[in-house]
Amino acid sequence: MKKALLFLLLSLMAPLARCQDSTLVYQHPARFIVKLAPLSLLDQDATVQAGLEYRLGQRKSIQGEVGYGWQTLPLLGSDLRKFAAAEVWRGRAEIRFYSGRYRTNQRQGIAIRSNYPVGNYWAIDGLFKQVNVQTVAQLGRIDVNPPIPIEITGPKLIRRYVIGSHVKVGRQFAFYDPQRRIFSRVLLDIYAGAGIRFFTNQGADQVTDPACGCGIGRSFYYRGIGVSPSLSAGLKLGFAL
Repeated sequence: MKKALLFLLLSLMAPLARCQDSTLVYQHPARFIVKLAPLSLLDQDATVQAGLEYRLGQRKSIQGEVGYGWQTLPLLGSDLRKFAAAEVWRGRAEIRFYSGRYRTNQRQGIAIRSNYPVGNYWAIDGLFKQVNVQTVAQLGRIDVNPPIPIEITGPKLIRRYVIGSHVKVGRQFAFYDPQRRIFSRVLLDIYAGAGIRFFTNQGADQVTDPACGCGIGRSFYYRGIGVSPSLSAGLKLGFAL
């Protein structure tokens, strides 16, 4: 009888032991994460972009990014090449809230138990972008003897300012070594979200300048303040410190 009860007890405990063994913990106590954004090179306002995420608590962090781009940087082409010269400055700041747990394999029961930096999260961000383009414009006209009008042209600078905000959801992964049962410090951050953005052009002359033909919310010659919906999606590679 005692042997039967012992066998029954061990049988009930076996699944629990397997569940405990299959629970994996991210063991690097990261405070900072240095990040690169490779997909920013595919944007029409492409930039070389890097960021830093800083841990505030068990499930909260802040992240800042800066980027700079030039006229020939976009890998898929851009309307910036229509101008004599162009450059892009970009900045983003966001606050994140992590869920603290996510399941990686439901069939095998493998789960990650971690508050930071691995897991699902949602975030609110603020975006700033400045695009400087240079065109050739007519500066004036003079008459020579005999009276022949000669147009004087020169460079004209237009600055396009964009500010916006998004609500995003994402998931941050850590690369896992199944043989050693440990996680790497290399991280992959995937996210998507929606929001709104405002834009204006400084130095534009709507009377004489042609239409850009760049799509909704993408005219360098519109004077005043415009507004448009905004989508945000991408991935980042990070290294936990």
